[in-house]
Amino acid sequence: MEFSGFTFILTDDCNYNCSYCYQRRVQNYLDLSTAKTALEFFWPFFKKECSINFYGGEPLLASDILREIVRLVNRKNDGPKKKVKYSITTNGSLIDDSIISFFVKNRFSVLISFDGYAQDVARQKGSFDFIVSYIKKILEHPGITLETNSVFTPETVGLLFKSMQFITELGVPNASVVLSNLSPWDASALSKLQEELGVLRKYMLSFYQKSGSFPVDIFRRNPKKGIFGCLAGDDRMVLAPDGTLWGCFLTADALRRKKHTQDYRNHCFGSLDTFMQKYNRVYLEVLSNHATLRQEYFFTSKLFCAECDEMKECVVCPMEAALVTGIIGMVPEWTCQIRKICIRENRAFYKELKRLQAAY
Repeated sequence: MEFSGFTFILTDDCNYNCSYCYQRRVQNYLDLSTAKTALEFFWPFFKKECSINFYGGEPLLASDILREIVRLVNRKNDGPKKKVKYSITTNGSLIDDSIISFFVKNRFSVLISFDGYAQDVARQKGSFDFIVSYIKKILEHPGITLETNSVFTPETVGLLFKSMQFITELGVPNASVVLSNLSPWDASALSKLQEELGVLRKYMLSFYQKSGSFPVDIFRRNPKKGIFGCLAGDDRMVLAPDGTLWGCFLTADALRRKKHTQDYRNHCFGSLDTFMQKYNRVYLEVLSNHATLRQEYFFTSKLFCAECDEMKECVVCPMEAALVTGIIGMVPEWTCQIRKICIRENRAFYKELKRLQAAY
């Protein structure tokens, strides 16, 4: 048992009400004593290079707990040194100068959920200017590694290109595109996605010629073939606000409200107290249930993924899919179509990129 990443879900509470969010907003907060106990127990199982991650809800609603956990980790790390990296996923609404100073001091990686020109449509009306102002401030501090995460729905997909162009030209070095699968994508929305990604692909190639980089992640996934397998629990662990342990935050989000189901029993590592007492047995038992979290075992209502020619270039999170279908590994039809469009655009990008590189 050895982990390269440990995530504290600090709270289920959030001050936003994003239209596409699958999480249930509840005023549950991680108890600091539980966090301390988890840190003491898991510390010997952290690899020499590891990450401590903070997630929510909106984790900065629990900034006092966040600061204390970081203080405890730093103090514990005064002995035999581990190379610890901190990261946080936040909507950015509670960032201020003191938070930025804290991030700089502890060399945080900060992922801000920011939807570009879709921000005021699907995330939080009136938040665009504020978030942009703090993105600019963070970019002034090289001690912080910044990434943005932009979610697009069938209703906002027409804003994808302009949004990612804007974020790129802000100077964000890593910009992720997420295509929400919670509501169906019809033929019109899929066609618009194809169009937007095509324009974005050409823009990214032009940007690469000028800068030597391409910040948007959808074009950083070199199409190497291999079967995707979920590593939840294998090299990472998550502590939820209710004191339960999970392989990843999406598993916790998908299953925590299904306590009396077999899926819950198969994928929850139990309460922290129980796990500490029986981890030699419990860890291997639950981890064995994760063996089927591989693309070859996934399916849609029409097709097993193993029958698809593009399976080895496809990545679908089984828990994210289950948030829609209710069945782990069952992929919505529109998610399958979205992935095929992304794979085609990715191939086209790398084909043109190789041509450009050969011309230099």
